[in-house]
Amino acid sequence: MSKLKNAAKAFKNLNGLICVYKPPAVPIRQVKNIISTHLCRDLNNLPDRPLEKRVVIEGPTNEPMTVKLDTNYADHPLACGPRYTQDDFRISWATNLGLFSSGVLLLGINSGTRITYEINISRLTRAFKVHGQLGKATDTYFWNGRTMERSSYGHVTRDKIDRVVAHMQAAHQKTMYELSGVHMESQTAYDLASKGLIKPANNKLPVLYGIKCVHFDSPNFTLEIQSVNEYDKYLWTLIHDLGIQLKTSAYCTGVQCIRQGKFNVELALLRKHWNLEFILDNKRKCHHILEESEELLSRQSAHLM
Repeated sequence: MSKLKNAAKAFKNLNGLICVYKPPAVPIRQVKNIISTHLCRDLNNLPDRPLEKRVVIEGPTNEPMTVKLDTNYADHPLACGPRYTQDDFRISWATNLGLFSSGVLLLGINSGTRITYEINISRLTRAFKVHGQLGKATDTYFWNGRTMERSSYGHVTRDKIDRVVAHMQAAHQKTMYELSGVHMESQTAYDLASKGLIKPANNKLPVLYGIKCVHFDSPNFTLEIQSVNEYDKYLWTLIHDLGIQLKTSAYCTGVQCIRQGKFNVELALLRKHWNLEFILDNKRKCHHILEESEELLSRQSAHLM
């Protein structure tokens, strides 16, 4: 990680995509404000351009006068304010994460906002770890809802959960092909699948590509879900429906996004690293991933042609 020496050069490099880890119960707008505040703080603490000079003419008018350059205090930060403010930054997010969800969040800074727009249109698949608990149902399907019922869950085993989630995955895959207008056992369906994931034409319709149970310690369990167009309340509903199919009740205790496209939690910056130095380093890493993705897409299109 290089040492920053100049505020102006650092500001010019703040154009691109970064990957941060959004904590739970923190709105995305607050994440955006925290990052812009920290960037302003760090940039204003760096050495900046020298203060402007002003021309001073001194001496009596009936004699030769002296012309010299003096400090222009109108350009001093104490007089005109800090060099960098939050208005100097444009920050947008690629895909929304709910208030109570945590995990990978892609943000575009300044000209990087165009990248987040393109990611939003391309609808990259996201992977989630959705945590649930058996034995209780709430009116919101989440832990902060009002308890509606309690039920026994001693009969639920890991094998039963695996069978139910496999059935749910098969049902979603069938729906995915039906929405594309082809039969699952047709040659057209095979050709579509060979080109990559089939995405629904409606960008508001959630589609699940994979569901599996990765942890079970009754009454707690965790599902890993790969999907597109999903949202937090939809994932909560999946946990509630799983409980019904297991002949008990269940509610969601947490949602964590672990991957979006090729951006995973290992790349995401924790809140303690939301400063200028780490953000610039993360921007470079994200740029390399974007370049690799473009190369892969160009190779695939050339192969299909």
